[in-house]
Amino acid sequence: MNLKEDEPLVSVICTCHNQAAYVVAAMESVLQQEYPHVALFIIDNGSSDSSQEVIRGWVEKNEEKLNVRYLFHDTPINYCRAFNRALTQVSGTYVVDLAADDFLAPLHLSRAVHRLQETGAKIYFSNVLHLFPDGSTRPFYPVDASGKSNVPVTAGNVFPVVVRRYAISSAALVLDAAVLKAAGGYDENLAYEDFDLLVRMARDHAFVYGDYLGVTKRILAGSLSTRQYQARHSVLLPSTLRVCEKIAAMVRTSEERHALKFRILHETKHSLASANFKVAGQFLELYAHHFPRNWKFFLYKTWFLTKWDVSGAYQWWIKKQGL
Repeated sequence: MNLKEDEPLVSVICTCHNQAAYVVAAMESVLQQEYPHVALFIIDNGSSDSSQEVIRGWVEKNEEKLNVRYLFHDTPINYCRAFNRALTQVSGTYVVDLAADDFLAPLHLSRAVHRLQETGAKIYFSNVLHLFPDGSTRPFYPVDASGKSNVPVTAGNVFPVVVRRYAISSAALVLDAAVLKAAGGYDENLAYEDFDLLVRMARDHAFVYGDYLGVTKRILAGSLSTRQYQARHSVLLPSTLRVCEKIAAMVRTSEERHALKFRILHETKHSLASANFKVAGQFLELYAHHFPRNWKFFLYKTWFLTKWDVSGAYQWWIKKQGL
């Protein structure tokens, strides 16, 4: 990339909670970016481990090499609220939400800015490498020997795709800061941010794709992403329901309606399988309000009424699949 001195600033917001073992790798990955105009804002969200000490020590060693600030919360607050507070304090043309247990490839930001600038798009995403506790890896999109995706990746209007399925990893997003701020940042009424962010951004903005493994995402036991279908008491599924209710007010085409129909039935099935019966019933109500009832609806309704608990077998299957 032919970078110039007037290249736009990228602000990276890194949020940490009890991730002392990983946060240095995350911060180092920002410092090692080949893109020259980067600012790092580190939040510690009320960690009870040594995260704050680790962050403070790293900043003291590297504050002359990188535009870096940090903010420590005494007690944990809602993740979306913590991010939004930081968002109001950062400048820059683009913003990245970096989890403290993830890290960026050295060329991630330079490639992202190049694609955003050449296309005029507002949101960039790349492929992501999942790193498991045993050291094994698996790319989000399967790749060939050269590291390029060997499956089609939808870009441009991605709204129907992200409504239907987990088609883009939010870990790879580089967003226009003004667009994100104008949208109000993350929805602080939700327990997690990525599904809602993707659909709100995709509703009105085209996404551009960079065919690189730009981010490494650790898949850790007990992490938020692994608790979506936690047996009997998922704290995430009610937020998924709320996002689906939002989508129902956004859809404009038959393709989008079909995508929402698929998503609601999908979430209903997994809510039932994980024995989250209350929210499963709410998904069924949402479906009945917007779509004609079909055989799947009646099957899931029967399952809901009988409260047939298969969550033990379901959790075994989830673990076996590595989901």
